[in-house]
Amino acid sequence: MTARAARRAGTLAAVLAAGAIMAGCGGSTSVPGSPSAYLGTVVDRPVPAGIADLPLTTDAGRPTSLGAWRGQVTVLADFLTLCQETCPLTTGNLLVMDRAVMAAGLGHRVRFVELTVDPGRDTPARLHAYRALIGAPANMLLLTGRLAVIERIWRYLGVWYQRVGEDSPPGTDWLTGRPLSYDVDHEDALLYLDASGRVRFVVVGSPNASGAPVPPALLRFLSAQGRADLSHPDASTWTAAEALSPIAWLTGRPIRPAS
Repeated sequence: MTARAARRAGTLAAVLAAGAIMAGCGGSTSVPGSPSAYLGTVVDRPVPAGIADLPLTTDAGRPTSLGAWRGQVTVLADFLTLCQETCPLTTGNLLVMDRAVMAAGLGHRVRFVELTVDPGRDTPARLHAYRALIGAPANMLLLTGRLAVIERIWRYLGVWYQRVGEDSPPGTDWLTGRPLSYDVDHEDALLYLDASGRVRFVVVGSPNASGAPVPPALLRFLSAQGRADLSHPDASTWTAAEALSPIAWLTGRPIRPAS
């Protein structure tokens, strides 16, 4: 079974428009410059303590929160481990980005985070199995939490998702081998938080991993639809190389895409 990616750009745009201060064209001397508007939206939106300090759990079972990475640039993506279409491609691009960040000597300044939209099934143990499957480095965090906590965080950040019925015939859980009973439709989003914990850039759209070195384990994990998405990405896609530009902007350091 795979999660059907339901990109609701309007939902996220409305939330950001309500609470964000759009950056102006002048007055900034940052080098590198701000990312292209074609990629996403520059914003300046605080994440209050009531959201940043909500309790989350890592795949190792350790307590944490969004506020735990103040002082680092955080790249936050929504996902679920039972998605075998879009989410593994997002993960693949994040792995490529992590290698580029490490090569640039910025590993201590940048954190990659995938936060589930399926907390009912994405337990720490399942996240840990997913980490082993994809070979995620220590710099990438896989997080879950209580249902109410996950709902509050994603609602505040403006990322849409909902539980829906499973396909017929149902898919099979890759970890347990059991038939699945539901799916989760969700928006595909990347949110970039600066070192002070403010949301500064947002990308909405599915990943384009066709030119990236997708790990063999992820290729095997992809469903038929996921492999089709890899081979023929649609128009609203972002590449790993493009998604590095907001990190370069927020750290003030150029980052070369991984070869």
